[in-house]
Amino acid sequence: MKLSLKTLLIISFSFVIVISMSIISMMSYYSTKANMSEQSYKIMQNISDFAVDKSKTYMNVATDASNLTRNLENKDVISMNNEKKLVNYFYEQMAINQYFSGLYYASTDGNFLMLIKDNNGYLKKKISINGDGKRVVTLSHNDKNMNLENEEILPNDKYEPRLRAWYINAVQHQRSSWTEPYIFYTTKKTGITISTPIYNNKNVLLGVIGIDIETESLSTFINNLKLGDNGKVFLINKSLKILSLPIEKNKIITMDSLKENSIIKLAYNELKKQIDVKSIRNEFFLTFKKDDNTYQAMFMPFKIGELQWTVGMYVLEDDFLGILKNNNIFNILFIIIIGFVSLFISIKISNYISNPILKLRDMTKKIELLNLNQSDVHPNPIKEINELISSFNNMKINLKESYLDTLYRLAVASEYKDNDTAEHINRIGLYAETIARRVGLPEDEIYILKHASAMHDIGKLGIPDRVLLKPGKLNEQERKIIETHPAIGAAILKNPTSNIMQMGRDISLYHHEKWDGTGYPKGLKGEEIPLFARIVSIVDVFDALMSKRCYKEAFDENKSKKIIEEGKGTFFEPKIVDAFEECFEELVKISKENP
Repeated sequence: MKLSLKTLLIISFSFVIVISMSIISMMSYYSTKANMSEQSYKIMQNISDFAVDKSKTYMNVATDASNLTRNLENKDVISMNNEKKLVNYFYEQMAINQYFSGLYYASTDGNFLMLIKDNNGYLKKKISINGDGKRVVTLSHNDKNMNLENEEILPNDKYEPRLRAWYINAVQHQRSSWTEPYIFYTTKKTGITISTPIYNNKNVLLGVIGIDIETESLSTFINNLKLGDNGKVFLINKSLKILSLPIEKNKIITMDSLKENSIIKLAYNELKKQIDVKSIRNEFFLTFKKDDNTYQAMFMPFKIGELQWTVGMYVLEDDFLGILKNNNIFNILFIIIIGFVSLFISIKISNYISNPILKLRDMTKKIELLNLNQSDVHPNPIKEINELISSFNNMKINLKESYLDTLYRLAVASEYKDNDTAEHINRIGLYAETIARRVGLPEDEIYILKHASAMHDIGKLGIPDRVLLKPGKLNEQERKIIETHPAIGAAILKNPTSNIMQMGRDISLYHHEKWDGTGYPKGLKGEEIPLFARIVSIVDVFDALMSKRCYKEAFDENKSKKIIEEGKGTFFEPKIVDAFEECFEELVKISKENP
């Protein structure tokens, strides 16, 4: 049993792919099963890193803004004497930083200016202490562009900024300080505050700048992090407040307030059993049980300034193993898909290797029939195949040149006695090519016509010199002799072995037939005459008119054109005469370039 090259390549590639897929699938299954625990820790670690980065992003923006604010004191921006500049600065900072919910400044003498975000704009609160110690509190409502909507006086307001934790911490530490999470006085939302003391150039305290950051979006982000179907991520501070859970009755939930069977509390209690919580510096993994279910947990502490927070999480072990099992199934399906893709690619590669060889085979069969007008086989990146293609293309070119050279030499031999050698043959081919292209023939047929036209007068080899070379007008007997040359040409080209020779035989036999049926040797009429012969008929007459012969002088181009036009519908096909007229200037140019 013999297999084709393409079939053999496809079978070989398929065998290698199936074996590879089987090995990879087995290795994937057992390696995944062996590394499940390690993968669970890595996933938990990645989630904790993500949560830590998100938390630090919140705080670092406020830290940078606080440092910028402290430096602006020298530019007389942070001052109660420049209320407009200060409010504009607060507004710009909150517009730039989406995490900021409020900015405020309290001076040492009790004056206070605050700008906080409201649902539809901004609230500005101002506490002014007059010279006699009288306190005036105003609250103004502004739209999103800080245009004043209304203003009111709050006579019963008792807010004293200098007694607030953010003010006291900044003054005591003499640097930027963070508060632990608390409920904001004005908005009643959970958040933290960074406060920075402001000093003049003599290091005298002028006041404290504060920046409120609502932790609601951070809490929502942490609370929405998914870890399996039953897993949870949470954030706690050193006071054991759980920052990622919603507040209840204006209070932040603490570890102590959770129910005893809460999974978060169970995980934290297990942590306390295994290690001193205060000594944790890096992530700590543990497992614990609840209701016959095994959980994996991780705690990761981190610091932002003096703040000490911890990201914690837990996951039901069965959930996680299920995820990995599903992932393993997905990997197997993915490998199968890759296998089919690889098989598809292997088929393409097989075609890529075999197609040029098959092309060479097909072209060899055509060349056996002397059908030499074939385009070259395209180069191939494979060295050996490309060398074969290059050798084949060169062989085809050499064979084509040799074949056409022999053909034209035979044609020249037929014209040699008539004193009208190679140039006449060359002109006939160029004329025929030009008209055929104007008629709309495909390039393959134009090529055959151009070279087959050289055979049109091959039959003159059998005409005696006394008739062929007679300078005067032929008598009736001599004309009958000359009219035998189409049949002689057809006999010479009998049993042709190529398309060119086949068409050359038809042209030789029928190029003296006329459109109206008065031609010779068979008196064919109209489209009974082969198209190639109809085209050669008109260009042969045109060349004879434009050339000097033993029995006449050459006519000029206009007279020659007129004679051709007079033969329209009688001697020549009208459509071909129309094409002749359209490209007449090109034909004249060919005649002059090939005298």
